[in-house]
Amino acid sequence: MLPFKCPFCGQYFCEDHRLPENHNCPELWRVRTRSPPSVERERISVPRREVKEPSIMYPFKAMRKEWTSITEIYHLTIGAAVVMAVGLSLMGPGFSWVAYIIQNPLAAFSSALLFMTLFISHELAHKISAKHFGLWAEFRLNVIGVSLTTLSIFSPLIKVVSPGTVVVSGVASKEVIGKTALAGPLTNIVLAFLLYSTSLHPLCSSTSVTSGALLSIWIALLNLIPAGMFDGAKIFWWNKTVWAASFCISLILLMLFLFF
Repeated sequence: MLPFKCPFCGQYFCEDHRLPENHNCPELWRVRTRSPPSVERERISVPRREVKEPSIMYPFKAMRKEWTSITEIYHLTIGAAVVMAVGLSLMGPGFSWVAYIIQNPLAAFSSALLFMTLFISHELAHKISAKHFGLWAEFRLNVIGVSLTTLSIFSPLIKVVSPGTVVVSGVASKEVIGKTALAGPLTNIVLAFLLYSTSLHPLCSSTSVTSGALLSIWIALLNLIPAGMFDGAKIFWWNKTVWAASFCISLILLMLFLFF
């Protein structure tokens, strides 16, 4: 049904043709004998392109804005402990790492703590970035990830370090998603450069620091793979130039750490 009735010819029209001059009204001459109603004067005086669209309402409840929660602390503690255990298992081939820990407990736990810090820093960078853009973000364990990471403690060949991830919720643009994903690898790139620079100093040079730099840049490069659930897929979707630059920097630093 057409909602507008012409007061002059008595016919019904749509919004675009409701005015007599827009539907070739045969009684158009009568329009000049009276002024248009106040409602019509307001619609005519305001150009159509200047009418603002109503704000979009999203059907979800606003999340809490606190920095963290008891649940996140619980998940982070378990995740950090599992990752640290994987770091301890890197102290030697097979189960010789157990003997190494007994003989050198301070060095072993320092290396494992550094290993855990690199992982936690990556995840917290995602959280800080998401919170900066007004999103809700907290670390959560993943059952499959925790299982594979735990098995890695006893596996002499394959090491999987992915007990969980930062869960982000809210309405975000492509740019916000890309920048939030970039925060993790970028943090590992910066940490790798700082650790490598520190290892060049005679007083700070040690195998643990050098290994930490190599591990950090490897984490960055692995997460920059532009496929699947990796951070690189979101960065590539947002800005291919930014992805290419970060991937090339990670690859160059990896080569530098391996051969120089």
